[in-house]
Amino acid sequence: MNTRILLNLGLSAAVIILALIFFYGPDKSEDKVETSPLTSTNADKIDTIKIIHTQSQNQIQFKKKEKGKWEIVAPIQAPANIVKVETLLDILKTPSYSHYSVENINLGELKLNLPEINLYLNNTKFGFGSTEPINHRRYVLLKDTVHLVDDIVFPSISGNSAKFVDPALLPGNKEITEIHLPLVTTSGGNPNVDVKHTIILKQEKGHWTAEGTTDHRFSTGSIVKLVQAWQDQTTRQVDLRGNKAVLATIEVIQGEGTAPIRFELLSDLPQLILARPDFGVQYNLPALAWKNLFQLTQEEQVSPGLTDDNQGD
Repeated sequence: MNTRILLNLGLSAAVIILALIFFYGPDKSEDKVETSPLTSTNADKIDTIKIIHTQSQNQIQFKKKEKGKWEIVAPIQAPANIVKVETLLDILKTPSYSHYSVENINLGELKLNLPEINLYLNNTKFGFGSTEPINHRRYVLLKDTVHLVDDIVFPSISGNSAKFVDPALLPGNKEITEIHLPLVTTSGGNPNVDVKHTIILKQEKGHWTAEGTTDHRFSTGSIVKLVQAWQDQTTRQVDLRGNKAVLATIEVIQGEGTAPIRFELLSDLPQLILARPDFGVQYNLPALAWKNLFQLTQEEQVSPGLTDDNQGD
């Protein structure tokens, strides 16, 4: 028997052995950690949420308006970010990798004798303690049991109430029928706000018009585009209202006979920061929003929205 035949036989035997190991070897799934949901409560049954920061005693309270819609009711009043609310509700079904009776564990070592943050879903209380060093899972106290869970919820509940506000400037689907804007121009790439000059965009009998300028040759498509930008604008950063001065007030009307929604353009140029005093928050917007929210183009010449110094020369 030559060397090549022996080599082929050896390779064939190795393949057979590997196949036997694959099909009849130990089941690695047995090594997986068995988990069970933290609770059996259905998220649809929850209609109130409360977050309490123990040291400061600051509380954030939520109330469900209807399915899929929540509002913050304290310390501010504003529509809630449904994605972040659902993150809070996810703790109901989050896997518990291990659990211990409070009688058999030192709560102080896990910072659960006085949890840093307590989360209430209806009347069910979840206390958040420290994390374990290997997988960085967090200890959560639920009734008389300590559970070890993935650390998903705690980063969300560590922020202030503004972090839970709906990121849309105008939450909901109400149609805009009128907007009052200040004149904004640019100089050296920086925005300048003319507080004495107001442009009014108004919908009348299904058509949009622009008032407050000596030239009315605005493109209807440009007006519609700007109005839609206000309808759709969102931000990644919502903060509590700061103490910056107000440069100008913007009014948005959604439907005839309704009270205007007021935005304050804050004096932090060239940044674009709009505050909603009724919500007590401010929206920090990207630089592109100057163009999207304030720029209009005319059919024949430069618009008095957002313009460049050298346009129209």
